[in-house]
Amino acid sequence: MNLSVEHDFLSLALMMKANPVEEGGQRLIFCEASNESVDAQGEQVMQKALMDSMEYMLARGNFDIDHYTMVGAKLGIPDYLTYEIGRPTDIRFRDGKTLVKGIIYSGDGPAAEKANQFWSSLTQINPPARWFPSVGGSVQATEVAINPDTKSKARKITKVRWSNIGFSRQPVNQQVQTVQTVPMDVFAKSWAADGFFKTLEAGYGTDSSTLTGAGAMREQSLNGYEEYRDRIASLLSNGVISAKDLVTESKHRFGLSSEQARTWAQNFLTDLKHRRNK
Repeated sequence: MNLSVEHDFLSLALMMKANPVEEGGQRLIFCEASNESVDAQGEQVMQKALMDSMEYMLARGNFDIDHYTMVGAKLGIPDYLTYEIGRPTDIRFRDGKTLVKGIIYSGDGPAAEKANQFWSSLTQINPPARWFPSVGGSVQATEVAINPDTKSKARKITKVRWSNIGFSRQPVNQQVQTVQTVPMDVFAKSWAADGFFKTLEAGYGTDSSTLTGAGAMREQSLNGYEEYRDRIASLLSNGVISAKDLVTESKHRFGLSSEQARTWAQNFLTDLKHRRNK
C-alpha cells in the first residue's frame, strides 16, 4: 500500500554538483523522502511515523520507480521486480523533513537496466532529470485532521510499516525536493562538508612556484577580492579547477603574486568556513 498513493556566494552542494558522490564504487543518492506537508491526495505523513519505522526501512526497504515493486503484481506489470533500483543506507530527521541516503544498484544485464538508466538520467545529461521521492509502505493508523491552508479534511498518517521509496517524475507531494547526487541539508553538514572542507584546506597548502603553459589561460585582471571570491567559487563548482591547486590556479589565472594568491585563498577558505558554520 502506498503511503502517498501514489546570493550567499557559495553553496557546498553547488560546489560538489559536478562530481556525484561515490563510496567504494557505490552510486549514492540523497533525497528529502517526506515532510509533513499535505500532499495532493489530502494525506499528511507524520515524521514520527517514519521515525518509528526507520529500522525496518533500513533493514528491508528498497528504492524503485513509481512504487512498481509494491503494486506491479496487482497491476499485471511484467518483471515488476526489475523496477527496484536501490536501497537506503542512512536516514536522518530534521525540522519535519525525513532525509535519506542510499545506494543505486550498478551492474550489467536486465536486472540492472533500470538502475543504470536512473543513474544516467541524474549524471549524464544536463540539466539532470528531475526525480521526486514518495514514501511507500503499509498504513497502520490514521487520524482525521484539518488542513490549515485549505481548511479541508486531511488524512494524517500516524503509524506505518515503511518499506519503500518510489521515485517519480510526477510526485504526489509537491513540496519535496528533487533527488540529488551530492549531500544536501543535514547530510551536507554532518557527513560531507567536513571532508570537503579538509580537502580545500589541504589544497591551500599545495603551492607551486613553477608555472607552465597554463599561464596562457590567465583570466582578465580582477577589481578586488570579492570578484576573485565569486569567480573562484564558480570555477570550483563547475569542475574547471581542483581544490588542491587553489593557490597555484589563483596565481596563473588572475596574475596574482604568490603572497596575494596565498592571502586571498586563505580569505576564501575563511569565508567558506564561516558559511559552513552558520
